[in-house]
Amino acid sequence: MKLTKKQKDFCEYYLQTGNATDAARKAGYSKSSAQQTGSENMSKPVISEYIAIRQAEMDKRLIADTDEVLKFYSSVMRG
Repeated sequence: MKLTKKQKDFCEYYLQTGNATDAARKAGYSKSSAQQTGSENMSKPVISEYIAIRQAEMDKRLIADTDEVLKFYSSVMRG
C-alpha cells in the first residue's frame, strides 16, 4: 500500500479525530482547501483501506480475544 507522507499523516490524524477536514489541516494540507481535500482523501480506495486496517489493529489491541478471556476466568476460579 503506497501512501505519501501527507496521506499517511492524514490517516493517522483522521483515526484520532474522526474528522476529515481537521485531519487534512493537521496533516499539512492547505487550510482553504482542507474540507475538499479531506473529502477527496476519504474517497480514495488506498486511504480507506489503510484506515480500515489501522482501525482493525487498534480494535484488536483493545478487545480481549477468547484465549485471554478464558485465561482470566481460569485464574479467577483458581484464585
